[in-house]
Amino acid sequence: MRIPVDALTLSFLFFYVASLVAAVLVGGTLRRSGFPVPKGPRFGHIDGLRGFLALSVLSHHFWIWTHVVMFGRPWSEADLPFVNQLGAGAVALFFMITGLVFYPTALKGIGNIFWPKVYISRFFRIVPLVAVSFLLISLVIMLRTGARPDARYALAALEWISAHREVPIMGYADSGLVNALVLWSLWQEWLFYLLLLPGVALGLQVAKRIQLPSWTVPLLVLATGSIARLLGLGGNLLAFWPLFAAGMLTYELCAREAIRCWLASRTAAILAALGMIAAVTLYSHALSPAFVPFAFFFSCVAAGNRFGGIFSLPGAAVVGEISFGIYLLHGILLNLLFVDAAAIVRGIPLAALPLLIPILAVLIVLVTAATYLLIERPAWRFGKRLGERLRPNQPAAKAAAAEPARAPKRG
Repeated sequence: MRIPVDALTLSFLFFYVASLVAAVLVGGTLRRSGFPVPKGPRFGHIDGLRGFLALSVLSHHFWIWTHVVMFGRPWSEADLPFVNQLGAGAVALFFMITGLVFYPTALKGIGNIFWPKVYISRFFRIVPLVAVSFLLISLVIMLRTGARPDARYALAALEWISAHREVPIMGYADSGLVNALVLWSLWQEWLFYLLLLPGVALGLQVAKRIQLPSWTVPLLVLATGSIARLLGLGGNLLAFWPLFAAGMLTYELCAREAIRCWLASRTAAILAALGMIAAVTLYSHALSPAFVPFAFFFSCVAAGNRFGGIFSLPGAAVVGEISFGIYLLHGILLNLLFVDAAAIVRGIPLAALPLLIPILAVLIVLVTAATYLLIERPAWRFGKRLGERLRPNQPAAKAAAAEPARAPKRG
């Protein structure tokens, strides 16, 4: 039987866009109801971008689940470049955001950073919700199979919560599919915090002493990661360095007013949009020739380019604020739909199936708005206070910590 991919693809694209609109509308309603969104200077419009990225990952996994359930295909990357970039490309941009956000910390130099605060902050920003997601996944497995925690459960919990590996939980072979195997990117984030960030901070301190421009350090990271990937060296330890480096170099670009203004211009927006269309049409991953248009697009957003205002919408800011929860928890919602309600899914006409994407987007926004208020925000604020309390009460340490890095203009 010929699979009507064309009808499915067109339907998918339409309802993918509809899901973004629906989520932003719900986010706008939450904003008007008093949902807390941080105030103050930010990096351009990356907050609005983050929400669209997390929702894109949801649609990407919806496509994969559709082919698993409806066509009996194995869990694998999407067969269309654009659909695959909704996952791989979105995560690539998340890595660029990490590089951008933490580069000002690295610019202080390794000796001027209070590292306990950095790691305490990251721990309480990431781990509590990951732990909750692990418990939710465990509950799904227990209800589905009747299994109960065994002697290996604690070790499995450690593997999952650290994001090292998604090992089977209570003997359930498909445990990782319950959250769509999303933790791999968190493991790369931890490698960034533990290895690359201190290395860059050290490099910047050395570069300052020998009077090299600061941008040479992230450029070296970019070159090292690119060469290692080309030669097949270092595995996943170095593979994603170019993406983190792109975020750092974006900071350097935005710190130069003339460049930042051009990146925020309409001309740059048109070029970036055209480049992204070509990139996601021709390539399935950002670590390819698509890297250049991806990095250029990201630089424009960070410079404050409004791209017609889509990233500056109030609702987009709310969805961006809860984007970590969307990324981490959407897989559970999809798994419940495509596994426990598989019979219902199979009864829906194929071309109509993507109609569920906007519904899922609205549900995950509402769920993660609650988890943000109940778990993420309190944990993050507690970690921030704890890190401040542990800071040495010395004038020199306070002065070094308070010394501002060269900051780019922010939209």
